[in-house]
Amino acid sequence: MKQHKAHGTVIILYIVITLILTFPWVINFTTAIPGSDTWAYDESTFVWNIWRFKHNMLNLHQSPLHTTDIFFPLGIDLVLYTYNFLNALLGMPILLLGGLPLASNVTILFAYVMSGYGMYLLLCYLLSHTRPDRLLSQTRPDRLLSQTRPDRFLKTCQVFSANPIRLAAFIGGAVYAFSASRAIFSALGHYDIVSTEFIPFFTLFFLKSLHEPGLKNPILAGVFATLSLLAEMIFGVFLLFLGLILISARMMQNRQSLEQKSLRFHVKASFDIPNLFAKMIVLTLTTMILWSPVMVPILQAFRQGNFDLAGWGESIKLSADVVGWFTSTALHPLWGSDWVTRLRQVQEGTAPFSDVNTVFLGYGILLMAFIGMITFWRHAKTWVIVAIIFAIFTLGPLLQINGTYLFPMDNLLHEQGISQDVTFPMPFMLLHYIPIFRANRVPIRFAVVLSLALAVLVGYGVYWLFSRKPDMASKPIMSIPMTTLLMFILLFDQLALPLPLTSAIVPDVYYQIGAEPEDFTLLQLPLGWRNSFGVFGVERTQIQYYQHIHQKPMLGGNISRSPDFKFDYYRNIPLFQAFAQTELPTHDPPVTSDTLIKAQTQAGDLMTLYNIKYVVIHAPIPHRKPYEDNFFHTRQLAYDLLPLNSEPIYMANGVAVYQVHQPPIPDVLRIDFGDWTSDPYRGQGWSQSEFMDGASVNWAIDSQAKLFFPYEGDGDRNVTFHLKPFTYPNAPPQEIHLQLNGMSIGKYPLQPDWQIFRATMPVSALHKGTNRLVMQFKHQAIPRQVLSAQTEIGTTGVSVPVDIEVNSHADFAYITIGFATDAIDGSTHRRGFNVAVINPTTGMLHDKRGFDTATNHFEAEALTEFIAQIPHGMIVVISSKSNEANAFIEHGFESLGSSAGIPNVPYSLIGVKGADVGTAHEVSGEAYIRLGHVPDVRPLALAVDWMEITD
Repeated sequence: MKQHKAHGTVIILYIVITLILTFPWVINFTTAIPGSDTWAYDESTFVWNIWRFKHNMLNLHQSPLHTTDIFFPLGIDLVLYTYNFLNALLGMPILLLGGLPLASNVTILFAYVMSGYGMYLLLCYLLSHTRPDRLLSQTRPDRLLSQTRPDRFLKTCQVFSANPIRLAAFIGGAVYAFSASRAIFSALGHYDIVSTEFIPFFTLFFLKSLHEPGLKNPILAGVFATLSLLAEMIFGVFLLFLGLILISARMMQNRQSLEQKSLRFHVKASFDIPNLFAKMIVLTLTTMILWSPVMVPILQAFRQGNFDLAGWGESIKLSADVVGWFTSTALHPLWGSDWVTRLRQVQEGTAPFSDVNTVFLGYGILLMAFIGMITFWRHAKTWVIVAIIFAIFTLGPLLQINGTYLFPMDNLLHEQGISQDVTFPMPFMLLHYIPIFRANRVPIRFAVVLSLALAVLVGYGVYWLFSRKPDMASKPIMSIPMTTLLMFILLFDQLALPLPLTSAIVPDVYYQIGAEPEDFTLLQLPLGWRNSFGVFGVERTQIQYYQHIHQKPMLGGNISRSPDFKFDYYRNIPLFQAFAQTELPTHDPPVTSDTLIKAQTQAGDLMTLYNIKYVVIHAPIPHRKPYEDNFFHTRQLAYDLLPLNSEPIYMANGVAVYQVHQPPIPDVLRIDFGDWTSDPYRGQGWSQSEFMDGASVNWAIDSQAKLFFPYEGDGDRNVTFHLKPFTYPNAPPQEIHLQLNGMSIGKYPLQPDWQIFRATMPVSALHKGTNRLVMQFKHQAIPRQVLSAQTEIGTTGVSVPVDIEVNSHADFAYITIGFATDAIDGSTHRRGFNVAVINPTTGMLHDKRGFDTATNHFEAEALTEFIAQIPHGMIVVISSKSNEANAFIEHGFESLGSSAGIPNVPYSLIGVKGADVGTAHEVSGEAYIRLGHVPDVRPLALAVDWMEITD
C-alpha cells in the first residue's frame, strides 16, 4: 500500500507542476488547446484525429485509416499520416464522456505527467545500482548492474520521502517532462512529438532485458516500443539507435569485466550472445505483432505508391543551430520574445535561426549533467555517448551556426579563385541515403532522446549532491526546500510562460449545419489542401477540426504524405486554381482571364457534382499573412464565381454562411473525356488527356478507375461509354466489373475495338449527391512489353540494337540513345548539324560531334570529313538545329543512305555508313524519328472517349 501511495504522490506532484508550468492552460482546459493560431494549426489536426478514429471505428464501423470526409470527393488514406494513434486510443473513452477538447487535453497532460513518471522510474533503476559510499572512488569492476537484485529499484522508490535516489529521480523526471523542447512542440501543436511518455519505459525495460534473465522484460520493452510507435512512427528510428548504443555499452562492460576476472581467476572471457539475440528477437516480434494493424497497411502503402522523401524535405530549415543550443526559446517569460512576432519572422526568413529555436539545452541542465558525468563516469559514460550522438543528429545535414550554414572562411577560398562558400556536412546526411531512415526529415526531433540522456545525467548529478550531504536528504524539512531549489535552477531557463493556446470553441453555425439530416458538402474559405511538403491554396486545419461537430464532407484538408494525384486533381480544376492563386498570388494578375472564364463556366456544375449546399467564409486570422491581405479579393471571387444567395443565412464572429443554388442535373449528362471539363468527374486511375484515332481520350492506367457523377430524384440511371480496350497480339478479352458506391452492379465483357458500352445503375445503389462509379478491369498491359518494336532502319537491312529518338527544330536538336534511366544524350546541341555514331552491335555511343554549318564553309567541310572517316556499318544519327543549318552545305548525306541532294531543314536521319542511297530513315519539316520499342510504360486497360448518364 505504501508503495502505491508513494508512486501516486509522485504522479500527483507531476500533475501539479504541469498545470503550473503550462499556465494558463489549466483555466482553459475545456475551451482551448496548446498551439499557435498564427502558425499551421497542427494542433487541430491531432484533435481531429481523436474524433476521426472514434467516428470511423464506432459510428461508421470501418477502418480508421481512410476517409472521404476530407479531400472530397477523392477521399484520402490516413496510413502515412501523423495520426498519433496513441492519443486517439487514450482519448476515445474521454471523448465518449466529455468534449473533444477535453479528450485531447487529457492526453497531452498524460504525456507530460507520464514522461516525468517514466523518467523517475528509469532513474530509480539506474541510481539504485550505484553505491553512495563509492561515489568518488574507483568502482570495483566486478560490481556490475547484473549483480544487484532486479526488484531493487521498486523497493527504493516505495515512499517519496527524504532519500537521495528518490529525490534525484524525481528531479530528473521533471527535467525530462518540462524541457524547453517539449514546451515549444506543444506551442507549435506538434502533439506527436510531445507524446514521448513511453520512451523512458521502453528504455527501462530494455536495460532490464540486457541485465536480467527471462523474457518478461523484452516483452514489456516491445509493448512500450509499440506505444511509442503509435504516437509517432519516427520514434522507431530513435529507439533503434538508442537500443544499439545500449547493447554496445553492455557488451563493452561485459568484455571489461570478464577480462579482469580472467586475469584474476584465469577464466576465459565469453559473451552470452545467443541469449541476447533471443531477447532482441522476442522484443522485435512483440513490437511487430502489436503494431501490425498499423504496420501492415503502411508497408502496403509504400509498395503501392511512391511516398519517398522528395529531396531533403526542408531538413536544413528544420535543424537545430549550435547557437540555438545555448539560446533561450522565444517563450521564456524574461529572455524570450513576442511569440507571434517570432513565428512571423520564421515565415518571412528574418528570424535569428532558420526555424523556431526548438533545441535549447539549458545552462542549469548542462551544469548538473556535467557534474553527473564526472562523478559517475563509469555509469554515466553511456548516456554521455547517447547525448552526444543525438545532439549531433539534431544539427541536421549541415552545420548551422547563428542562422547560417554557408561560411566564407574569411575569404580564404576567394583568394584561391574559388567563389563558393563552405559547408560542413554532418552525420545526419548519411540517413538520407538509407531507406526508411530517410523518412525522418526533421532533425530537431532527435531532441526527444537527447532530452532523455540529459535527464539521466542530471539525475546522477543531483544524486551526487544529495549523497554528499546525507543529512540534507534524510530530513524532509531540508530535502523539500533543496529539491524545490534545484528544480528551480534546472527549469528556470526552460520556462515557456504563458503557454500559447488556440481556441477550441466551434462557431455556432456548425452546430446548426450538423443538425440538418441530409447529406451534403461544405466549401469553406480559406480553401486549401496541405501535406507535409506543400500547400495548394490556403489550408486552415482549424476548419477541419470543426468537422467533428457538423460531420459533413469538405473539399480541403490536411494530410502528411499523399500520392501526387490527390493534389493534381484539384490543381487541374480552374475553379480551384482561381481560388488558390487569389489566396496566394504568385504573379500579377493573380488569375489569368482564361482560368476565370473556365472557372465561371464550370462553377455551377461543380456545386452540383460535389453536392455543395453551403459556402462558409471565415475571416482571416490576424497576422496570418499573406492570406490576411488577400482575404477580400478571395471573398469577392467567391461572390463572382459561385451561384450563391445574395445575403448570408448566418453571420457572426467572423463567419458568414451562404446557401448555394445548385443547377439541375441535365437529362443527358455527357462527359467528354480528354477535355478539361471532364477532369472533376475522373478520380484516381486515369491518365492525362490525349488524342487517339481522332478523338480526345483518357486511358485507364490502374487496376481500377474511379468516376464521380451527381444524382438526384428517383429511379435507375443508364450509363453509356464510347470506349476501346487496349489490344495487342494474342491479348485476352477485356472485362469490366462495375461497382457503384461500393455495390457490385455487374461484370461485362468487351469487344476488341471501339464500341458503345451500356449498363444500368440501379436506384438501390444510388444516393443523392456525389456518386462513385468504379471500373475494375480484368487485366492491363504495358505497351512497351507487348507491342512489337520498330527497329529496322529504313530499307538498309540493319536494325537498331537500342532505342533511338531524334527531334530536330529551328531551336533545338535532340538525339536520345537508350530509354528512361539508361538514356544518354547523343547531341552536342550546336547550331547546324549534330552527328552521333553508334555501334550497330552494342548500341553504345561511339562518337558525337556538332558542326555550325550555318556559319561558314569550314564547318561544312569539317562535317563532310568527319562523315567520310566513319567506319562502314556504323549507325549514324543526324539532327539539325536552325533554319539556316544547310546554308553552307554542298554535299548531302548519300554515304549514310540519305536521298540525293542537300536536305531541307529541320532534318533528322538515322542511317548506316555505306548504305545505298535512299535506304536510310530520314524526315524533313516535322523532323521527329523514333526507332526501337514503344516508349509507353503505362499499364493500359482501356481508353474512353465519352460517357453519358441518362434516365
